[in-house]
Amino acid sequence: MKENKVKRAIYLRIFAGFLAVYLVLMAGFSIYSIFQWNKVERLDFYHRAALHNSTVERTLQNYLDSENRIIDISKFRRDLAPNSHVFTFGGRELAVYTGDYDLVYHTNDYWICNFEEFTEGNTTYFGSAYLNLKDWFSVEEIAELENYMSADPKPRQAGDLVSYSIRLDGLWLDEEMIIPDKIVVTPIYAERVDEDGWVASSRWGGDEQVVYIANSEVTEALPYFKRGTIPSNRYPLDKEKQTQLRSLVLDREKMKEHIEQGQIGHILIKKTDLLTYRYYVVLPYRHMIRALEEGSYYSDFWTVVAGEVDLWEKNAGTLVSVWLSCLFIFLIAALILSFQTYRTYQKREELERHRRELTYALAHDLKTPLSIISGYAQNLMENVRTEKREHYAGRIREKVEQMDGIIREMLDLFRLEAEARPIVYREVSLGELCRGIIDRYGDVCSERSLKILLEGDQIIKADPTLIKRVLDNFFVNALAHTPNNGMIKISISNDILEFFNSGSHIPEEKIEEIWQPYRKAEGSRSSTNGTGLGLAIAGRILEAHQYPYGAKNSEGGVSFWFKFA
Repeated sequence: MKENKVKRAIYLRIFAGFLAVYLVLMAGFSIYSIFQWNKVERLDFYHRAALHNSTVERTLQNYLDSENRIIDISKFRRDLAPNSHVFTFGGRELAVYTGDYDLVYHTNDYWICNFEEFTEGNTTYFGSAYLNLKDWFSVEEIAELENYMSADPKPRQAGDLVSYSIRLDGLWLDEEMIIPDKIVVTPIYAERVDEDGWVASSRWGGDEQVVYIANSEVTEALPYFKRGTIPSNRYPLDKEKQTQLRSLVLDREKMKEHIEQGQIGHILIKKTDLLTYRYYVVLPYRHMIRALEEGSYYSDFWTVVAGEVDLWEKNAGTLVSVWLSCLFIFLIAALILSFQTYRTYQKREELERHRRELTYALAHDLKTPLSIISGYAQNLMENVRTEKREHYAGRIREKVEQMDGIIREMLDLFRLEAEARPIVYREVSLGELCRGIIDRYGDVCSERSLKILLEGDQIIKADPTLIKRVLDNFFVNALAHTPNNGMIKISISNDILEFFNSGSHIPEEKIEEIWQPYRKAEGSRSSTNGTGLGLAIAGRILEAHQYPYGAKNSEGGVSFWFKFA
């Protein structure tokens, strides 16, 4: 229960921390990105406004007299008609004023129509003019025509609808405005579609024509033209937004105030929504202005451009993808950190438990000799059985040496775990070390009639003192658990050193535990009089050398091994 609570607390805290950092970073990133996008859109707006102003200037040059006055305003407006969709594309509106603030042109909702204006020889010249549907057709008819205009079918096979042809069947020209006779809508169908899905050829559905007759009464004084065409519009504008922008460019007082404040060529920015910005700029004719005495400025013509951009609409995909990808990365990082933190907690708890057990075992091991020492010392002080004074002193000395050995072994283990002792690598013969150990314990082996075998040898690079201690601990462990008349065999081959001793097996569940301090294979294995730290110290030394090691039950006994390759 406690483990689950701790695990849940660790995961919740880390995930909450990562989520808070994620939200702060992403909010900062989003604000910075919006600021940068606004800057880019503002520069793009100014660039396009300058291009529109250049278009107006080039057109004006064809209709100005020596005093820079427009000769034919209606023709000037007609010449700007083909550029109308360019002016309004992307949510912009434009107006042109004279130096005295008289309006001479502005973008509008009219349809741009092309017609055959005149012919010279074999060459036909086309003109452009505006058609205001509201003057000639009903609301229902206008809605139908707009649907035809913006239709964008997706033909996939022969016989599918491709588009609609919308043409004027007879028209009169009243300055820059068209008076229609009738509008004819003809569907166009795919006749053949290629392998890539493109329409290779098409045919007219002439028998399916829809005719809209205008309620027009025209005098014979106006020029008449037989036919005209209306290009389809597949990019419908937001009429409400365009109306607001148009009212902005048609506001003379605002324009005059902008000019009088010396903000010519400077973009006025207004935030209309959370991520929606409106831009406004006034540009002079030929980029030239003249300062007047009253502190205002003059130009022969002024071009006013207004636009609006929704940063969310234009950049939502980028923001959403960045937020989601970063969220995924943060979740993975939080998961990894939570897992590692919990693992660290488990290891710390295991280490703490190990320390408690070690302290308890050490206290237990020291308690018995201390009790014996205390009893013998009490007898010496009270002169009990004075003939055994030397015996009491010898036993006290023996128990003190036993406790000293336990403490020394414990300190050695602490130093190995803390990596406080540096490893000095030298070439050492394993066979020679093993023979020295066998000689040292020769008398004990003879008394117990133990058979000792040593096979093989190999030179390795290791710390001679530490490796010797490993071999000594392995031999002492084998000696302690081998029955009388048993066998201890040391094999060195294939980069592995193995100690085999005959006797009972280690319970499988105890094999991993025996490398921990004070963990003995109780039960079928005999108990020992050692410190209980020998195998633990051997394991730490082998880990410091990065030598794999272990123990296993073999036929007739137990094997302890380590690999030194």
